[in-house]
Amino acid sequence: MIKAESKKTHNQGFTLVEIMIVLALVVMLGSFAGVKLIDQFKRAKADATKVQIASFKQALDAYYLSHNNYPETSQGLEALISKPSTGKVPENYPDGGYLGKKTIPKDPFGGIYHYECDDAQNYNITSDGADQKPGTADDIKSE
Repeated sequence: MIKAESKKTHNQGFTLVEIMIVLALVVMLGSFAGVKLIDQFKRAKADATKVQIASFKQALDAYYLSHNNYPETSQGLEALISKPSTGKVPENYPDGGYLGKKTIPKDPFGGIYHYECDDAQNYNITSDGADQKPGTADDIKSE
């Protein structure tokens, strides 16, 4: 008696649906990680901005100790790298300035720092933050 062989096929691959489900899960996990990574980069740039502002504050305090006033708003932070020629022109301005740089660096977001001094005694340094728009919630200010 001849036995009829049963033909069983063994699928040894993944179906298209299984592959699509796995890909969808990988994309979702990647998007969550991407959002977290972007947030981390923004926080790191904000921290670097705060460090740079602290450096400006130290240089401004050295300027104040030498000249008994802070640079005027019109002189800006540039007064830390080169002797002002307008407003209250300081005597005995040191070679190399107060910042030790030849240019005022941009903030880590690629924008400029804004400097305001109300009466040569109080000042504020501001970065427009990640959105590069003044007066928004992500602005970073000196304290």
